[in-house]
Amino acid sequence: MDAVHFPFRNVRLGAGALAFVLLVTACGGGKHSSGDPTTTQPKVAAVKTSVLKVGSVDVESAGPQTPIPTKVGKAVLTQAQGYLDDALFAPLKNGRIGATYASHFDALVRAAATGHDQAALTNTGVGEIDDLQTKATPVYLSALDGTLGDLMYVATNFDVTETGKNDAGKVAIKHRVELTFAPVGNDWLVTAYRVQTTRTLPTGTTTTTAKSGAGA
Repeated sequence: MDAVHFPFRNVRLGAGALAFVLLVTACGGGKHSSGDPTTTQPKVAAVKTSVLKVGSVDVESAGPQTPIPTKVGKAVLTQAQGYLDDALFAPLKNGRIGATYASHFDALVRAAATGHDQAALTNTGVGEIDDLQTKATPVYLSALDGTLGDLMYVATNFDVTETGKNDAGKVAIKHRVELTFAPVGNDWLVTAYRVQTTRTLPTGTTTTTAKSGAGA
C-alpha cells in the first residue's frame, strides 16, 4: 500500500475504531455544535476558524490489526489542526505564517515544506482578508499497521474552505488536504503531504498542488 495515499472509500469502522472516534470527538478541544460537521470556535476577536474533528477511521494491516490508540489519534488531530491554523488561517488573519508552522513536519519533508512548497502549502501569498469565514469537513483517518500489529502511519484527509474579501473584492479558497503522519520520538509529525488548493481572488483563479514524501 502507498504510504502517502491511503484508501478512504468503503471505510470499515470496527468496534475499536468506533470507540476511538467517540473518544477523540469527546476529548477534542473547542465547543462542538451538535450535528454540525463544520464545528467552529472563536480563535481571535470577531474571527471564527474551523476546528477539526474525526469523521471515519480505516485500519489496514499486513498482520494483526490494532486500532488507533486514542492518544495517537489526538496527537495526529492536534498536529493537523496546527497545520491548518499556521499554514492556512494565520496568513489570512495577520498576513504571515504561524510561528510553529515548520514544527509540524518531520526532517524528511521539512525543507520542502518550508522551501519550494511553502507557497502552495500555505496562504502566505494571499495576504490579510476581512470577514474571514472557514469550514472544514470531518477528518477521515486511515492507518497502516505493520506485520506485528505496530502502527506505522496515520493518514488524514479533509477539505477546507475560506471566504472573505480584500480591498479589491471577494476571496474564496478551497483546499484538499492529505497529511500522512509517522512517529518521531514521542511526537507524530507530517512525513508526507499532498495539498491541492484553488484560490479565487479578484485578480483571477489559480490552482496549485504541493506533494512530498514517500510515494509522492
